[in-house]
Amino acid sequence: MSEVTFINVVEVDPSKQAEVIKLLQEGTEKVISKRPGFISVTLLASKDGSRVVNIAKWKSITDVQATQADPASAEYAKRTMALAKVNPGIYDIVGHYSD
Repeated sequence: MSEVTFINVVEVDPSKQAEVIKLLQEGTEKVISKRPGFISVTLLASKDGSRVVNIAKWKSITDVQATQADPASAEYAKRTMALAKVNPGIYDIVGHYSD
């Protein structure tokens, strides 16, 4: 199995961006980072306050799917969906360029 990247673009009212960020940080610290296959999470906040991007790297797609099925993880997802529109997807790395 090869490493995969889970990306969730969260569309949010700018007045709720900080609340969504806090919720994603809490979920990552308490649940996601403890799951088998977890590699890393990067959270990005748009300057206009309308989006938060969650980029999570995992050892395999199986690890992502097992985490999504975990009740504690699902509860954080549900809480996020109550505040914002989520657009999750699982991606393969097809190019990486750096200096």
